[in-house]
Amino acid sequence: MKASRRALRLWHRWFGLAAGLWILLLAVTGSAITYYDELDTVLNGELRRVAAVGTPVEAPVTTALAGAGAMLPGFQARHIDLPDHPQETLWLIGSAVVDGQPTGVQVFAHPQTGAVVGWRRSGVWSLDRRYLPDLLYGLHVDLLVAPWVTTVFGFISLLWLIDHGLALALAVPKLALWRDALGVKGRPGSLRRLFDWHRAPGLWAWPVTFVLALTGVTLAWPDLSRDAVRSLAPVSERLEFSLPDRTVEATLSIDQAMARVAPADQIDSLRPLPDKGVYAIRTFDPRDLDDQGRQWTYMDMETGAVIGRRHDLGEGPGDAFFAWQYPLHSGQAFGEFGRALVFLGGLVTAALSVTGLMLWLRRGRPLAR
Repeated sequence: MKASRRALRLWHRWFGLAAGLWILLLAVTGSAITYYDELDTVLNGELRRVAAVGTPVEAPVTTALAGAGAMLPGFQARHIDLPDHPQETLWLIGSAVVDGQPTGVQVFAHPQTGAVVGWRRSGVWSLDRRYLPDLLYGLHVDLLVAPWVTTVFGFISLLWLIDHGLALALAVPKLALWRDALGVKGRPGSLRRLFDWHRAPGLWAWPVTFVLALTGVTLAWPDLSRDAVRSLAPVSERLEFSLPDRTVEATLSIDQAMARVAPADQIDSLRPLPDKGVYAIRTFDPRDLDDQGRQWTYMDMETGAVIGRRHDLGEGPGDAFFAWQYPLHSGQAFGEFGRALVFLGGLVTAALSVTGLMLWLRRGRPLAR
């Protein structure tokens, strides 16, 4: 028994020292981007909001795209987010040629007129208020380096997931002691007080951080996760992945396509897929698990025919499992309460990384002990 507990302590110590910096980074940036839109609006209100207007949201996307193309040569939108209220701008995310180099850009347009109100580069290493929200988001996803970093973060999340079970066994060696494990004792400044401040918050936040670790794995490793779940239940993909590549003339504008699907205030966002010859339009649906429209309608750019429809919940438990991953990771599955839990879970995780290092330094023990 003592040998197994020693092995658990050794694992927990090695994991904390080796991955603590990365866990701290993911925790801090994750807490920050839980409120990404609010942060971006506060810092960059001139891009994200317009003066109050009394007319309904019309979302003239075609006009906005034309304005973006005139301002930024070669602009191609890959994602278009429609405003949720009359004061919120249209948000066009894509690429363009800037200073002679292809680069990711974001363009913001007036929700009623479609006139461009501003733009910014994507993925810029800068603490300037215009780029800070995207910097935090990029650091959380891939350090703004490359997709392989996301794979590494997935591996760290997997180890963190394993550590959750082992840390729980260390924190509560006997069920009779569970009350003591949830409290903080010892005199201020003592090693016991520091240990309790490491253990107790971790136990209180354990359900939240466990979910964050699990969803961190599935979001970082989508293909491997789907292959694993397929061994238990069928998992389907978005329709676009099964559509053949083809070249068509887009005779149907985006505004016309949206009008055929639903009123503008029922559309969350859309993606032009020119290599597939379709528009992928996302609308709100009673089955949605978060505040994003999860009903997909695929419409032919040339004929206006509906190619297919699919909700992210899919048809079975395998699809439902993956539909829950982002809403759980972001906290949006449970509204403002859920987002607050995720925000606090990130702060607690950051504190655990710091107190764990402080414990190791205070004890002054070599890694192997």
